[in-house]
Amino acid sequence: MTKKFISLREVGRQLDIPPSTIVYYKDKFERFIPSEGGAGRRTRYPVEVLEIFRRIRKMFNDNWSTEQIEQELALKFGMLMNDQQSDQPFEQSPSYGAMQDLAGVLSRMSDVLDNQSLFRSEIRSLRDEVAALRAEREVESARQEEAVRTLREEVAALKRRLSSGKGGSTGIDFPPAEFLASPLVIASGGEFLGVQGKGKHFSLKDFVQLIERKESATVAVETSWKQSDGHWVLVVRTRDGETGREQDIILVAKKTVTPSRNTVTEIIRLNIDGNDAPDALLLTLFRQLKTVFNG
Repeated sequence: MTKKFISLREVGRQLDIPPSTIVYYKDKFERFIPSEGGAGRRTRYPVEVLEIFRRIRKMFNDNWSTEQIEQELALKFGMLMNDQQSDQPFEQSPSYGAMQDLAGVLSRMSDVLDNQSLFRSEIRSLRDEVAALRAEREVESARQEEAVRTLREEVAALKRRLSSGKGGSTGIDFPPAEFLASPLVIASGGEFLGVQGKGKHFSLKDFVQLIERKESATVAVETSWKQSDGHWVLVVRTRDGETGREQDIILVAKKTVTPSRNTVTEIIRLNIDGNDAPDALLLTLFRQLKTVFNG
């Protein structure tokens, strides 16, 4: 009856064991693993070794010691090794010892080359897995960015409906789009000072977006609007979850027409934690905004 043989690579594939692990098992328990065909890549393994490698794998996973594994292999597969050895032809010649030494060297060299081939195969598989994970991460990142963009558009649409009164009687105050988009200014020394960026002016909408960008996994930001005496009042509350620090900011703004007939949104009051900001602080704030806006 013709024997069936198998390669180490096929052993690893059928048992779902990495090639490097198969080589480790083969080297560590070589005397219990029958083979034919000479050294290195010419080595062939009877299909019965599948059960030997499967058993080795299980014993390793069950935390057996090397001595226990060797005893188990000798007990269960000793007969297979005896049969294998009886099948090997033996012819001794005067130069048998020297030939055995040379065969041993060639065997070790061939084993090294064979093991390197298995390792390269495993490295290629790992690289393919890494590439697939990177592609999956890029797809997920794009999906999240699209979800954020859609959410922002929905929020913007809701704000437009509220400001135009098309949303019905909601009981929610929100400034009109024109008020939010007008240049944001402060009055100083009889002049109106604003921030001009690259081709556009800094608006109240830009100011709110700067505040909302502070929100993160540890910092919560809440904003709300209300009308008071014909002015719009923005209330901002922030809380740092790590330090527990809270901050309340109240900004009061109104629609103003400058002497040059430009419609602007003027800050008439800025209160931080119950303290009104002086004009000098507002000037410093606008200088910083100019740096950020033009950055």
